[in-house]
Amino acid sequence: MNRLPLALLAVSIAFAARPAVAADAAPASFAKEIRPLLATYCAKCHNDDMQEGGVNYAPFTDDGAALARPKLWKRAKGRVSTGEMPPEGAKMPTAPEKEKLVQWMTFAAGYLDCDPARRDPGPAPLRRLTRTEYNNTINDLFGVPFDAGTAVGLPEDPVGEGHFDNLAVNLSLSPAVMDKYFAAADKVVERIFGSEWYANGARQRVFVVKPGDKLPERDAARQIVTNLARRAFRRPARAEDVARLLGFYDRAKAKGDSFEDAVRATLKPVLVSPQFLFRIEEDRPPAGKVAGVVIDDHELAVRLSYFLWSTMPDAELFKLADAGQLSTPAVLEKQVQRMLKDQRAKALTNGFAIQWLHVDKLTAARPTTEFFPTFNDQLKRAMRDEVIAFFEAIRTEDRSVLDLLDADYTFVNEPLAKHYGIAGVSGDKLRKVTLEPAHHRGGVLGMGAVLALTSHTFRTSPTQRGKYVLDVIFGTPPSPPPPNVGTIKDDKPAKGKKAPMTFKEQLAQHATQASCAGCHRKIDPLGFALDNYNAVGAWREGTPDNPLDTTGVLPSGEKVGGAADLKRVILSRKDDFAKNFTAKLLEYALGRELDAYDDCTVRDAHVAMQKNGYKLSALVTEIVTSVPFRQRRATK
Repeated sequence: MNRLPLALLAVSIAFAARPAVAADAAPASFAKEIRPLLATYCAKCHNDDMQEGGVNYAPFTDDGAALARPKLWKRAKGRVSTGEMPPEGAKMPTAPEKEKLVQWMTFAAGYLDCDPARRDPGPAPLRRLTRTEYNNTINDLFGVPFDAGTAVGLPEDPVGEGHFDNLAVNLSLSPAVMDKYFAAADKVVERIFGSEWYANGARQRVFVVKPGDKLPERDAARQIVTNLARRAFRRPARAEDVARLLGFYDRAKAKGDSFEDAVRATLKPVLVSPQFLFRIEEDRPPAGKVAGVVIDDHELAVRLSYFLWSTMPDAELFKLADAGQLSTPAVLEKQVQRMLKDQRAKALTNGFAIQWLHVDKLTAARPTTEFFPTFNDQLKRAMRDEVIAFFEAIRTEDRSVLDLLDADYTFVNEPLAKHYGIAGVSGDKLRKVTLEPAHHRGGVLGMGAVLALTSHTFRTSPTQRGKYVLDVIFGTPPSPPPPNVGTIKDDKPAKGKKAPMTFKEQLAQHATQASCAGCHRKIDPLGFALDNYNAVGAWREGTPDNPLDTTGVLPSGEKVGGAADLKRVILSRKDDFAKNFTAKLLEYALGRELDAYDDCTVRDAHVAMQKNGYKLSALVTEIVTSVPFRQRRATK
C-alpha cells in the first residue's frame, strides 16, 4: 500500500479529514483537463509500449476508468507533489498545471466509498502462531516458561521487507517446521510432568478436578480435556473436540496407564492440533446490513489478545466472550485500556515497534569495533533497550506518538550516556533523563540504534539514512535503484591522508546519472542533515580533514541545515508521519499487508488519534473497533 508523500500539500490534509469522500465533486474533469496534462508530461514514459515503474496512463480515457484506481493516483501524487516526477531534464508542467494535477490526484487517491455498511473488511487469512506467540501461549496455558527456538530449534519466522513477522503470508507450515512442533510438544509435556520446578503450577492448570468417590475417573477426564480444549483452542470446546481427546485417554487406560498418565496422553494431541497452532475463524454467511462477516466474541478476544499481548486471551477476556459482552463497544474500549496498561502489552513494543523501526536488525549493523572501539555488544544492547524503554513510556503513560519525532527525554545507562555526552548517569541500568539542546537528541532519529543500523563499516550512509526517513518515518520508500547503476568507490583514506573528494561530493557526482538523479535528490538531503552523527550515532563536528556539510535542499524547495532543521521539517509534516504510523500498526494488527480497501480505516483511525492528542490508546481503540478488525470478508 503506497503511503502519503513527504511534501503533502495542505489540500490533502484537509481532504483526508472528510467523512464521505465518494460524495465530493472532482476538482477537474479527467477527460477534458487531466488526461491532456498526462499526455504532455507523463505519457512518454508511461504508455502501452513503455510502462516505467509498471505505470501506464494510456488506458484511462474517462473519469470512471481513472477513478477506479485510487492506489495508482496516491502513488502518482507522491511523485508529482515532491518533484520526483517528471524527472529532471524532462518537460515540466507550469505551477498552475502542477497544482491542478496534484489536486485531482489527491481527489482520485481518496475516492473511496467509506460507508461502513458497504466497506470491504478485506481478507482474514489463516494465521499460524509466530514463534513468539507460541512461546507466550505455552507459558500462559501451562505456566511453563518455554523457548521453542532454544529447546527444539524452531526457526524464526520470515519477515518481508518493511513488514512484520506476524503476517499470515509468511507463516506457512512446512513438514520440517511441523516436526519441530511435535518435538516441542514432547518437551512441554516433559516439563509439566517431569520437573518439580514446574510441577505444581503446571499440573494444577491441567488437573482442574480430581477423581474421587463422587467423580468417576472418566468424568473427571472429560472435565479436564474440556477445559484444556477450551483454553488451548481459545473458544468453547465442541463435542467432537472432547470426544477425540477422550479417545486418547481411553486408549491409554486400556493399556493399563494410571489416571494421570492417561490424561498426559491427551496433551500432545492438543499441542500439535491445527486448532492450537493456528488462529482459526469460522466461515459464516454475512448477516445484517454489513458487507462482511462480523466475527464472534471469542474470535474477537483472540484477535485482541494476540494484537496487544502476543498470547492467548486471559480469564477476563474469556469470561466476557463467553457472556457475549466483549463486542459491546463500551466493554471493548474498556478492555483496550486495561490491556494496554498490563505488562503483557510490552509485547506490542517488542513485536511492533522494534520491527517497524528496524531495531531488530541492530545486531547486524555494519560499523565494527575496528573503527569504533566502543561499539560493542554492551553498547548495542543499551541502544536497543533505549528504543524499547522509550516506546514503553509512550504505551504505559499513554503519551503522544509524536514523541517518536521529538521529545525532551530518553532512557540511557552509563555507557550510552557517555556515548551521547550526557553527564551524571552511572551504572548499567537504564534511567530516564531530561534532554537539553546541547545533547542533540530527542526522538528516534537521534537514537544510536537507528543511526548505527543506517551506516556503513567505517562511515555514515546518508543514502541509507535518507531512505530510512522516507520509508520508516513517512512510509514513502524510494524506488529501488536501476540495474547496473554502479557504486561509489568506498575506501577509507590512509591514516593522516585526506580524501581527494568528500563523500558528499562523490555522491553528488554519482547522482548526476539521469537514472539516479530523481531519487538522490529526494533522499540525500535528508541523510546529510543527520551527518553530525557519526556511524554509531555519536555527535561530531567537522574538521579540516573531515569537513561536514549537512546542508541541502529538498525537492519541495525547503532548505535543511542539519539535524535540528530536519526535525523542524519533519514536525511540520507530523500528520504524514501519523498516517504512516497508523497504517503500519493496522497492518500489524490485521496480520496482512494493507490495500486500497483499507484506506478508509487508516483515515478514520488517524483522525481519531489526531482528535485525541495523537495518543497511542486512541489509535489502538479505533483500530480494534474498525471494520477490518471486527469483520472478515464474506465467502462467496
